[in-house]
Amino acid sequence: MSGVIDKAKTADQIWTVADLFSCGGGTSAGFSRRSKFRVVGAVDYELAKPSGGAGSSDCNATYAANHGVVPLDKDLMVYSPEEFGRDIGVSPGHLDVLISCAPCTNLTRAKPSNHSVDSPSNDLVGRSGDYAEHFLPDIMFMENARELISGNFNHHHQRLCARLRSLGYDVRSDVHVLTRFGLPQVRERALIVACRVGSARTLEDLWDGWKVESKALTVRSALGRLTEWNAARTGFHDKADQAPGMGAAVLERLQATPHDGGSWTDLAKSSELAHLLPVACARRWREGKHGSHPDVYGRMAWDRPAPTIKRECAHVGNGRFAHPTEDRLLTVREMSALQGFPFDYLFPAKSLSNRYRHIGDAVPPIIAWQMAALAVWMKTGVRPERDEWVLPHSTLRVEDIVRA
Repeated sequence: MSGVIDKAKTADQIWTVADLFSCGGGTSAGFSRRSKFRVVGAVDYELAKPSGGAGSSDCNATYAANHGVVPLDKDLMVYSPEEFGRDIGVSPGHLDVLISCAPCTNLTRAKPSNHSVDSPSNDLVGRSGDYAEHFLPDIMFMENARELISGNFNHHHQRLCARLRSLGYDVRSDVHVLTRFGLPQVRERALIVACRVGSARTLEDLWDGWKVESKALTVRSALGRLTEWNAARTGFHDKADQAPGMGAAVLERLQATPHDGGSWTDLAKSSELAHLLPVACARRWREGKHGSHPDVYGRMAWDRPAPTIKRECAHVGNGRFAHPTEDRLLTVREMSALQGFPFDYLFPAKSLSNRYRHIGDAVPPIIAWQMAALAVWMKTGVRPERDEWVLPHSTLRVEDIVRA
């Protein structure tokens, strides 16, 4: 891209968006699918696992397939805001929205060492402040694990918020359970909203006085609506309609697991089935640690929200990711629906495990769509109507939202 983009000043102009740590584009999906916004740049180093090295996650291909922008493959710890601005053709003061969802892997409680070790990668939270100071966007969003705010290393959050306030931003930071906002999944996340053009608005502000019908938040509702959407597109299949195979021992274990919410603890209680347990689960049962990792090798329950979908959701041994009644992992498409992706989102990565990672790593687009609605509100001063909160072709519908 060449030239400098003029900053949008009025409500009838297009607003520019840049996405740091863009992954597979879940956050950008909330903006790029609205005519009001245009994504002008994104960057991601494509790390699947530390041992995999840069480029191993292949997430930039997923981003490009859905947003028409090829993210820059750069390490944001060393890639400067000035370089990013030159590469995407945006100068300071000419960016409307900055998305900067720094990695949460080394903050979340799911990783045991995070309770005592503050990883150097957590400095990427503060690095986001460098980009905010350079571009001075009107609005900045950061989504992360709840531990960003409530964990042992919340000084990263405190320093970022203090820095943004010193730059003239009104800042709100809260921990939300995203089921509250229409995601058919129990997912607790932190959200920082910073605004230089008025008061910062949060998801709780948007939903004040409204709620979602509980029946719309279940696995049954989400997968049923996906099935309806697929039925209207007869003959369409893509890479997202796949689930991985499993070994004979894992399959036998899953076949013995009770339908509709069963898990390894059900096998442990049966003298006839206990021999099917993985060694680690059998040891936990003997030691009385019955609540330890209760979701591994588990089935989802039809009439409850899905459990938290994590980045390593490509195996039934990593969580409650098995179908409620069928003897298989949820497909990529089913998992993405529960993570709030629109049903037509593309997952072109060559590796099946990476397609699942792009889902588990994402900010749910259902929520990102609402973040974009907040941006409209902050830019215009006008609260969006209810139908503007609902991402088209997703598990949430306007009629699900009722007066509280």
